[in-house]
Amino acid sequence: MTNTQNSIITSLNYPTTQRGLILLFIICTTILFLFLNKIQPNYYIDEAFHIPQTQRFCNGTFFEWDNKITTLPGLYLITASALAPLKLCTTLFLRGVNLIGTFFNLYLIYEIICTTTWAQKLNKSKNETWLPLAVTFSITLFPPLFFWHFLFYTDVISANVVLLMFLLHQKQYYKNCAAAGALAVLIRQTNIIWVILLIGERVITIIEDQTPQSISTLVSRGMYGSPIHAKLVWNNTVHHTRRGIGSFFIFINEIINKLKAEITVIVIFLIFLIWNRGIVIGDRNAHVATIHLPQIFYFSVFSFGFSWPYMVPHWREFFQWIRKHWIICNVLLVLMTIIVHNNTLVHPYLLADNRHYVFYVWSKLMGRYYTAKYFLIPIYGFTIYCLVSSIREMRFLSKLLYIGCICAVLIPQLLLEPRYFVIPYILLRMNMTEPKLWQITAEIMTILLINCLQFYIFVTKTFYWTDQEGPQRISW
Repeated sequence: MTNTQNSIITSLNYPTTQRGLILLFIICTTILFLFLNKIQPNYYIDEAFHIPQTQRFCNGTFFEWDNKITTLPGLYLITASALAPLKLCTTLFLRGVNLIGTFFNLYLIYEIICTTTWAQKLNKSKNETWLPLAVTFSITLFPPLFFWHFLFYTDVISANVVLLMFLLHQKQYYKNCAAAGALAVLIRQTNIIWVILLIGERVITIIEDQTPQSISTLVSRGMYGSPIHAKLVWNNTVHHTRRGIGSFFIFINEIINKLKAEITVIVIFLIFLIWNRGIVIGDRNAHVATIHLPQIFYFSVFSFGFSWPYMVPHWREFFQWIRKHWIICNVLLVLMTIIVHNNTLVHPYLLADNRHYVFYVWSKLMGRYYTAKYFLIPIYGFTIYCLVSSIREMRFLSKLLYIGCICAVLIPQLLLEPRYFVIPYILLRMNMTEPKLWQITAEIMTILLINCLQFYIFVTKTFYWTDQEGPQRISW
């Protein structure tokens, strides 16, 4: 095993049985990686762009760029710097970067989970200390991310750096967090949204620190996730404005000084936007920013499919909320119907490529039956309600930040692409409440079942295109 794999095992201070599970995960994932690479030795879809571009970097050709690539070259730079000195820039070793990245995800997710309130309580009580590791496995094995561990795509490394950024933020290493944020943007431009999210989190924390007694009272009364939290933060901000313009500017200057590193990343990104005349490089016509509100509906159903054990228990209160707020409910129903009717957009790629699950969802259901999209509206309402309820223990302004940033990432996307949902889902999943035994058991069983199905379909369900060599396979 590599030093990275060994460090993951030793850094998780767990009993022998649980270390054995981690070792088993590493061995099984490596075997699966080797098997899948034997099954699919040739480029798979976008690898035809990613792998040759990285190999150019390995050969020192940095100014020859494939215009079909729409992301910045972070992945290629990281991979080439690691493999080029060893002369290992073959397809297998390039893909192996994501294998190591998957093990790194395990470590990062575990470390972040251990910073949650519920995990810290379990650690202090020495009770059910296996639970954080179980949650870590359920997130690491998240099928739309775990699938890419054996291919050379940006998803795994992008998740690595975003998770590293969040961990450094939790550990209060803010300058290092900003550096990780810059690297995350270099891998995928939309990761700037998560940098903005952490800036917002930091601003809220700075304001909270000035009213520690009031905040601790909110926490002790179980009101940290209520709108009262927003009122308290707002009142503290207003307090500075009423003390005079000098006091207010001192207050603003204090926040700016603490956020210099993060603000630098934002400024550099804005300069890039102006210079590049947009966020996308390369094939801009395929990724035109738009307003696609149903993406939030799709994301809620997507999230429900993987974390249903945490959402289903909210069904009773959902119907109670409908009875109590039936006027608001009807207004929202009409609004969602208008959105679905007028804003259901279809990217040409969705209907042109039968190597993705969403092609079959759309061709067999959504695009085939005109009324199907309308029958799904009540399901959208239920899943959105459950998704928000499952993170109710987050502080109120943080919930608004997460929801706002997820909307900022998804709504401008015309293409319905589950890979866009991966990081939003992981960030929300890590902020859900402490799972009960039946919940974590049901979640892991669901994750394992879907993983088995996806790899079975990938290996066995092949077909051929006349304009491409070799068998074609189905994936996310």
